[in-house]
Amino acid sequence: MNREFQQYRFARIEAHNVTRARLESQFKDGITDLERLEKAIEQELTETTKCAPWRRSEIEQIGCRDGARMAALEFFWTHRQELQREVCTAIETSSHQRRH
Repeated sequence: MNREFQQYRFARIEAHNVTRARLESQFKDGITDLERLEKAIEQELTETTKCAPWRRSEIEQIGCRDGARMAALEFFWTHRQELQREVCTAIETSSHQRRH
């Protein structure tokens, strides 16, 4: 395997894991507020600090940024869909209860 690609790949995986763990710990009590989730994701996507400062080469830095972005977006879409299902269920339940 190409050495540069391997450096990129390892940095991407590492940053993905770090970012996912950071988001999971931030929302360990559950996600009940879509706006709070959106702000956390925005912060992850715009944060200029490096999630793995020991990754110093340009290719590793690119891998870190890509991994962090992928983790943030995956986390957002997964939990956004869960929140939407919960809201729809709550609306249906409320609507059903009002009719009966």
